[in-house]
Amino acid sequence: MAEIVAAALTSHAPMITGRPDVSKPERRERLYAGFRELQRRLAAARPDLLVLFVNDHLQNFPYSNMPAFCVGLCETYDAPSAGAAGFMKIPARTIAGAPRVGMAVLEAGLEAGFDLAYSYEIESWDELAVPLSFLAPDRVPPVLPIYTNCAAPPLPTPRRCHAMGAFVGDFLRARPGAERVALIATGGISHWVGTPETGRINSDWDHWVLDHIGRADPEPLLRLTHADIERDGGNGGQEIRNWLALLGAVPGWKGDALAYEPVTEWITGCATVWVHP
Repeated sequence: MAEIVAAALTSHAPMITGRPDVSKPERRERLYAGFRELQRRLAAARPDLLVLFVNDHLQNFPYSNMPAFCVGLCETYDAPSAGAAGFMKIPARTIAGAPRVGMAVLEAGLEAGFDLAYSYEIESWDELAVPLSFLAPDRVPPVLPIYTNCAAPPLPTPRRCHAMGAFVGDFLRARPGAERVALIATGGISHWVGTPETGRINSDWDHWVLDHIGRADPEPLLRLTHADIERDGGNGGQEIRNWLALLGAVPGWKGDALAYEPVTEWITGCATVWVHP
C-alpha cells in the first residue's frame, strides 16, 4: 500500500522570492529558516510523488471558465517558466508531472461523487514555483497539482474542500505498491489584493487559523463562510481552502508552525507549517 510520509503548508506569495530585498531582514530570515526546515524534513521523508493542493491566479482559469476543482494532467510543468523566472527570481526549470495518477484520481472521484475538472495544459506560477524553490531546490519528484477555485465566487465551501482532500487521502493510501507520497498545500494566510485594503494583514486571524491547525481542530475553520474569510482574512485568505484540503487528507494530524511572519512588504501573512501525526 502507498503511504503518506510527509505533509506541509506554506504561503506562496511571489514576492517571497521576487522581492526579498524589500522585507525587513529579520522577518525574511525567520521565514526562510522555516522553509529550510521544511525542506530538510521533506528530504528525509524521501517521497516518490508530491501531491499539491494549490490555486490558480487567473492564468489558466478565467472568470468565464472557473472549475471548483481541477486536476493537472500535464506530462511536465514549468515551475517557473522562462517568462516568470525573472519576476520571481527563480531559475526556470521543468518538472515532471504524474498524469497517470491524476487520471486515476479523476476516475475514482467520479465513483466517489467528486466531479473533478482536468487540464492537460497548466501555466504554473507562484503556487508551484515559490514553495518548490525552497522545498525541492535540486531534485523534484513528479508532481500532481490539484487546483481549487479560490478566486471568483461561488467558491467551494471550506467543508467541501476538506472532504475533497479526504477523498484524495483515501485514494492515495489505497494505491498498490510501496509509493511514498508527500502532500503540500500552498497559499494564504491573510492578505488583501487589488482592493482598497491591499497590503493589510490580520495577524490575529492568522494566529487563530494556525492555532486550530496546531491542535488538529479544523472544525471552526470548516464553518467559515466566504464572507467570514473575506472580512477577517481578505480575498487572499480564501486560499486557506488549499490548507483545509490537505488537512482532510490526514485527519488527526497536527501542524507545527515553524515560522510565521506578517510581511507587509509582501502584502501577506506568511507561514511554514509541518503537519504530522
